[in-house]
Amino acid sequence: MRHATIPVFRVFIYFSLFLLCSWASKANHIALDTVAKVQELKIDSLPKKKSIPYKIIPREATLKSLMIPGWGQYYNRQYWKMPLVAGAFITLGIIANFNNVRYEKYRAYYYIASPHPDDPTYVPPATVAVPYEDGLIRDLDVNQLKRLNDGYRRNRDYTYIGMVLAWAFNVVDANVSAHLKTFDVSDDITLKIKPTFEYQSYSNGLVSGVSLSFNFKK
Repeated sequence: MRHATIPVFRVFIYFSLFLLCSWASKANHIALDTVAKVQELKIDSLPKKKSIPYKIIPREATLKSLMIPGWGQYYNRQYWKMPLVAGAFITLGIIANFNNVRYEKYRAYYYIASPHPDDPTYVPPATVAVPYEDGLIRDLDVNQLKRLNDGYRRNRDYTYIGMVLAWAFNVVDANVSAHLKTFDVSDDITLKIKPTFEYQSYSNGLVSGVSLSFNFKK
């Protein structure tokens, strides 16, 4: 009789362990599903970021372009204008440097060929041997050196003026472009025609007419 109850007891223990494991597995799945749903609710409850449209302020575009040429065009998202602005200033800078180098060169030779008011004993030579950029050496007198000196100085100063004008044009362009980008150019325009009636006291009657109104929609 004792030998018959042992297998039944073992079967009962195994069956109880099986039910316990099944219940634990099911409870674990329920807990995981609950956590996932809570996380989804938290994500859904978070405020969604709205995409802010890019807004162009003409005053800011003007100030940026005034500080650095081309910055206002970059702010207006007119990227194709930036190489033009950079090319203009690089070209003017090269021309200004070209004339300034030669102005300083011929000014030194002109000083040698001209009289010195601070030194009355100095006797300038009739001509000065000046090496040209092509490698040749030419004898130039004081008048020729003065013309070269004044010419390169004038060209350099004109180039500086051109740089100032280019800077001003760059600022004006950024300002005008910013205003045009913020201006409403919508094609949705409606025209309303309304009849009107006005009372005129001198004729003691009604006068009919038509009123036209344009509506610009954004």
